[in-house]
Amino acid sequence: MQTFLRFLNLVASSASASAAAIALYQPSSLSGSDNVQHGELFYARMYAARSIPLGLAFGVLPYWPGGVAVPWILFTAAVIQLVDVGIAMDKKDRGMMIGASIGAAIHVLCGMGELGHFGTDTSNF
Repeated sequence: MQTFLRFLNLVASSASASAAAIALYQPSSLSGSDNVQHGELFYARMYAARSIPLGLAFGVLPYWPGGVAVPWILFTAAVIQLVDVGIAMDKKDRGMMIGASIGAAIHVLCGMGELGHFGTDTSNF
């Protein structure tokens, strides 16, 4: 089960990083605006600056032998996704709400799996 959760986490993290990369090159995909203003461009760049490196790190981290720090970093990723849900609620962006909620759930499940809550061997912790 842990292998499956790690794979789901990799997919969710990659999707988040990919969405940020798309927003970096086409800010209107994030803002939904036909005429992108300076503030929207700034927001897209800030979002990409955070999401691309963190998405890649959170995706590969569970495959790294990192001990007990790995689950807590994944839980941090879940909190970041939940903040994105709040932003999406303010923007009334249903797609972002759903995507970030799924991402948060996957990060939590993977973190719990890394802690051994799903019957995995925790002897390396």
